[in-house]
Amino acid sequence: MTDTRLTQQQLNFFNTFGYLLFPGLLADCVDRIIEEFERIWAERGGGHHGKEHDGEQRSCIVPFPDESEFLSSLLDDPRIHDIAAGILGDDFNYTSGDGNFYVGDTRWHSDGYDGDRIPSIKIAFYLDKLTAETGAVRVIPGSHHCGDGYAEALEARRLECEKTWGVAPNQVPAIAVETEPGDIVVFWHNTKHAAFGGSKRRRMFTMNFYEHVP
Repeated sequence: MTDTRLTQQQLNFFNTFGYLLFPGLLADCVDRIIEEFERIWAERGGGHHGKEHDGEQRSCIVPFPDESEFLSSLLDDPRIHDIAAGILGDDFNYTSGDGNFYVGDTRWHSDGYDGDRIPSIKIAFYLDKLTAETGAVRVIPGSHHCGDGYAEALEARRLECEKTWGVAPNQVPAIAVETEPGDIVVFWHNTKHAAFGGSKRRRMFTMNFYEHVP
């Protein structure tokens, strides 16, 4: 059996820079994943807008993986389970996830930036080929270190890029994590991320995990 546990080097990278890419991790079942993704949308309709996705703004369904027996089973797939366990411990808690059609740009943000929050991560499943110009997630390495001067400055000024740094949001120094369907991206919820460009029907769903607190 293939050892799917994270290496110490991967953990060092993740804890230092705030993200990891796993190319082709679920390439063997991505067709089934996409099939289930599309089925849920067909059955549930337009998510939180209460209408079909029109390509004008993001559409979202929460919870999402929980709507599919197959997508839920990925929680027990060693390739997913061992990412969460390696980072958060074997007794981690799963806290559901969301399904999305993204449209255009997503501004710089964290999924909760708070040094006192319970350590938590997002595992993201991007279901379209994405490049820096077509909506690939961009991350700012090291931006998850709450309390650090660098991370705090990013949090305070992330919405005023042009005024503060003289650059457009898509020119902020960052890593574009380009992906193919079947790749997996994981990052701390505190990590600053964004996306620019892309289609009006960019597919992505997430699973979120927290460290267990007795």
